[in-house]
Amino acid sequence: MLTGPTIDVYDRAEFLQVINDAVPIIPARSAVVTVEMTRRRLTPTAPFPPGVRDELLANTEKLLTLARETGTAVIHVLSALRPVEAQASANTRVNRAWAAIGESPSPYGPVPDESVDVQDGTFEPDFAVSVADSDYIIKTKKSLSAFYQTDLEWLTKALGVDTLILAGANTNADIQSTAYDASCKAYKVITVSDCVATWFGEDLQELGLQQLGRCQGWAFPLAQLATKLASAPAPTEVPA
Repeated sequence: MLTGPTIDVYDRAEFLQVINDAVPIIPARSAVVTVEMTRRRLTPTAPFPPGVRDELLANTEKLLTLARETGTAVIHVLSALRPVEAQASANTRVNRAWAAIGESPSPYGPVPDESVDVQDGTFEPDFAVSVADSDYIIKTKKSLSAFYQTDLEWLTKALGVDTLILAGANTNADIQSTAYDASCKAYKVITVSDCVATWFGEDLQELGLQQLGRCQGWAFPLAQLATKLASAPAPTEVPA
């Protein structure tokens, strides 16, 4: 554990209360986007703090049930890295540095291998959460953002979606990168704070949520999202 100067998180509770209360959520124009909710990433030994993996899975199941009951689209985005692509990622400067000191980027243990041994880069998805017939699946993600090398933007535009509700792992990496891209593309971005987790450290979980809720969009718990979806007005027109 690093010792020395500490950094306090500024109290922005009043500001966050105002913006969170004000954001409208219209189910017909929204989509829950799960990111990397796979058995490859969320293994029983995945390096999360104790109990966090199980809470993430349980809370995300509640979110998916809520979405389907309210007519909110559900999109699952997952990566499909060939072994050669996984090796290329391992050869980046930061990953070589971790290897050189014999340490994992997670303070909780080694991270799992997420490569898939197929030539064309496609595979049968290994979801760790339920998938309904009405859900959409994107399995061409190659890097952190759910937009990079995928048709997420094309699909959401076809669905008439302008609001993305994010869940998955890792908060400070895949979720934050997706939120950056989404906000640059003028989507409203909501991160469900108890449906995201990271194995990079509890400090980056907190800082990631602060960034997501204060800069990239909104971040609030599942209970508040449920209240908003339940009170949303019925659509008066078919989304364009």
